[in-house]
Parts: sequence; C-alpha cells; structure tokens
Amino acid sequence: MRVLVNALSVNNLSGRHVLLGHLERLADWTYGEHDYLVLYHGRNSDLCRDLGGNVDWQQCSDLTAHWAGRAAWEVSSLDRLAKKANAAFMFTPSGTVVPGFDLPQVSFAQNPWALVNGLDRSAAGHLKAALQRRNYRSAVRKAAMMIFNSEYMRGLYRDNAGREEQASAVVYQAVDDKTHDVAAVMRETVVRKPLQVLSVSAMAPHKGAETLVEAISLLHRQHGIPARLVMAGSWPDASYREKIENLIHQCNMPQYVDIRGHVDRAELWQLYAESQVFSLMSRCESFGIPAVEAQVFGTPVVSSDCCAIPEVCGQGGLFAALGDAARTAEYLSKLLSDPAVWEEYSEVALNNGARYRWESCSRGLLEMFDHI
Repeated sequence: MRVLVNALSVNNLSGRHVLLGHLERLADWTYGEHDYLVLYHGRNSDLCRDLGGNVDWQQCSDLTAHWAGRAAWEVSSLDRLAKKANAAFMFTPSGTVVPGFDLPQVSFAQNPWALVNGLDRSAAGHLKAALQRRNYRSAVRKAAMMIFNSEYMRGLYRDNAGREEQASAVVYQAVDDKTHDVAAVMRETVVRKPLQVLSVSAMAPHKGAETLVEAISLLHRQHGIPARLVMAGSWPDASYREKIENLIHQCNMPQYVDIRGHVDRAELWQLYAESQVFSLMSRCESFGIPAVEAQVFGTPVVSSDCCAIPEVCGQGGLFAALGDAARTAEYLSKLLSDPAVWEEYSEVALNNGARYRWESCSRGLLEMFDHI
C-alpha cells in the first residue's frame, strides 16, 4: 500500500520533530508492506532524509509554503498527483482535509491555535482562525480517520465540530532517544542549581510569561524564597518581550530573571538537568514537549491546568489555573523549599517522561492501516 504523506504544512521545528519521529518508525515497521511518498516544498526541504528504501520524497511548488497558496494548489493538483503515484490514501499532519480529494484521508491534528479563546490575534489572525475552524469541522466530517496528539486536542475538535469524528486515535509524540540517553548521564553528573526555575518555549503572548514573572516576584516578597528564573526560547513578538522586560523591572527582578533567547541543544539539556523546576503557564498547548523533556531529566513541572500539559505530565507536576500567579508561586514554593517533596515529584516525573519514546508512542499510528 502506498501512502501519500502531505508534509506541505510542516513549517516549524516542532512539526518536523513529530512527523519525522513517527515516519521513521512507520517506515521501519512496515517495510516490505507499505511505502511512503512525502510531499515537501523548498522552504521545508530540510525534512528530506534517508528513512529507508520505502520512503520517497517529491518537491512541490514553493507556492505551497504559504497556507493560501497551499490550499489552492492542493485543490487543483493534489488529486492528479495522488492518482499518478498510485496512492491508497493520504496522511496529513495539518489537522485538515483537502476538499474534493478522491482518496481516503487520515488527518493528524496537533495545532490548537485557532480553537483556543482569548488569544491575542490581529484582524488577519481572526480571519485565519475562522477559516481554520471551518476546515477543522470539515475534517471531522470527512476524514476517514482523525489522529490527535492528546485527548485535549480531540476534545477541542469535537467541541468545534459539535460532533464526533468517524474514527480516531490519540497518538502522543515522543522525546528522541538521544535526549533520553543524555538525560540518563546528566542526571548522575550535573548538580542542580538550588531555586532555579526554567521555562522553555517560543515566548508568544499566549505562553503566560507574565504569570510566571509575577509568581517569581511573589516567591521573593511573600514566601521568602530568592528563586531565579531562566527563560529559554525565541520571542516571535518583539512587543511582548518588551512588555515582559518592563514587568521584570517593575517587580524589581532584573537580577533574578535571565532571558536567554534561543539556545542550542547542548545548552538546553544543561538547563533541564541543572534546574530544580520547569514551569510554563501557557494557555495553548496541544502537547507540551519541553515539559516532557524536562521530566526526562527528572525535573518536576509547574504549569497551567487549561491545556494538554497536565494530561501528558500526569502526577509529575502541579497545575494552577490560568493566570493565577499566587497559586503558581505556592506550587513553586512547595517544590523549591522541601527536598522530600521535590524528590517525590522528581521520581514521578522521571517515570512519566520515560513513557515518551517513539518506539511506543508511534504504535498507535498502525491503526490507520487496519482502518483504511
């Protein structure tokens, strides 16, 4: 059976991580039975790599790098390409389906941005979100099977569509084997920095950085804990970074908050290993891979209770209501001030993080072959 893999929407690091992690395992497990033709464009050509003799790659028009051009190209050209390739069905990680496409479609949903209320969107962003919600409703109606990267995402799709999908599975994403291996060594060799809190993400406005900064300030003023916050990750919105920097100064916390920006993989591993707690108070996470990566290093999590992070991190974390800086500070205090409590949560976090390997997480995707 030939599977057409529509990777034209995969334009960020997280999407690459998920698609390649799953595809590498599928290709290995189904060698000799199924093969894969992966569509890409010039801007995401770094996807292309040797995943085995049953994975081929086909470059498409660079117009498909943008969502509007991609939608037009898919309607006009994708059906013809699929028939020429003799594909049996199409797998797409966009969470949508292509209208008028003749073959069965399996849609992998992992982007909650359009489905979460209260996000800071421009006028164009509101239009894009409305179009995405419409397309997601269509996917629930028309996809032969929906794959979700968390129960949280499945719930968002069902709420948006007002109905259940024809068939579905929840397939979690994983932490790569190299990170697991490095963590096993660093847990034994790296000394924790007392009272260091780490936050890792692309710090967009919905990531809740202000809640975390306020919580760190409360730790100092009300709990008597001189905690230090390290924030690692890019800032796609310069005005939001300026807002957070102003808040840090208003709280008289510049010496206790370290904005690192983008860090390489080795530095990120070091931060996971040396920090005492990981915290991300986001309102919009379909999974939360940095939180799980932190757990692989035995680092407990404090996060918001409104997204997928509580689902995937389980008992290895504490979860406060969105925007509740006081409760966030209380949970941080609990982990930072009591070694016995920290050890308990660290052990649970470590055991939870160990579940997230591609070898086990990708197994659920095999259901789509039986279903088709």
